[in-house]
Amino acid sequence: MFVICGEALIDIFVEDNQRPPAESFPMQACVGGSPFNVAIGLARLGQSAALFTGISNDMFGKRLSTVLEEENVSQELIVKKSLPTTVAFVEKDKNGVPTYSFYGEGTADRSITSDDINFDIDDPIAIHLGSYSIVSQPTADSLLSLVKKYSGKCLISLDPNIRAIVEPDMKVWQNRVDELVSLADIVKVSDEDLELMYPDTAPEEIIQKWLATGLKLIVLTRGGEGSSLWSAQAHTNLETPKIKVIDTVGAGDTYQAALLDSVGGLFAQYGNDWSEQLDENKLKEIGNFSAAAAAITCSRQGADLPTKTEVLNFI
Repeated sequence: MFVICGEALIDIFVEDNQRPPAESFPMQACVGGSPFNVAIGLARLGQSAALFTGISNDMFGKRLSTVLEEENVSQELIVKKSLPTTVAFVEKDKNGVPTYSFYGEGTADRSITSDDINFDIDDPIAIHLGSYSIVSQPTADSLLSLVKKYSGKCLISLDPNIRAIVEPDMKVWQNRVDELVSLADIVKVSDEDLELMYPDTAPEEIIQKWLATGLKLIVLTRGGEGSSLWSAQAHTNLETPKIKVIDTVGAGDTYQAALLDSVGGLFAQYGNDWSEQLDENKLKEIGNFSAAAAAITCSRQGADLPTKTEVLNFI
């Protein structure tokens, strides 16, 4: 089973309204959150996935739980909270690229405590975490303690997926990412995230520093400019599939889910020797599969993540 840790929230999309009256404008509410999407993405790819987060008892929280049930994502690790649900307002530019405004102080997904980690996970394949849950307290330290407990016992995966509007101090992000990188096996990071955290350092320099910590697989995504993958023994650069972009919301989460799906397959076949298979050809295979999945999501409205069949047919 894949255990995905982090936020579950409501995205409210503010639609462009050029017509009067100016004091009113349409909105559309959707379930969301990067880890929430990753868990659903894995389930759609045929993997067993559980989400570990705090979910409110309010009407939004009930909707989140309903969607998880419909998507066959396990809720056995969900912590119910009598706190509100985080709400994010999303505006997209003409290229479908989103900007966010978060309303989440004292909300359910940011209120995981050490007392909530009172469980043992039976034979997890991987624990994945990322986005603002890794820096929002008390959830951040609680997730760190979970990772410390399972590091070396299963795969640990990280996607910083920085939300500066939630935590604007990049030093906080740097310190926590450095801690998690030292415990992780897999890191996916965007060029935008590296620019935010390390504005005066070339991405390749950061990658080499991270590889030296013992990371088994690092993926750098550059949106429409492609992606790069590194292992201890190989490196490759890949182009982004050519598609008509409708909406980029959920693209990174889709890539992450497909990446975990691919690595999970290697882990199931080779066990602890999975990373020894990461030659250039295997990196290309993993990268192309993940990029194809993300491209499908970008080709349709909303964070509508693909199934395994859809990805294989696209390739």
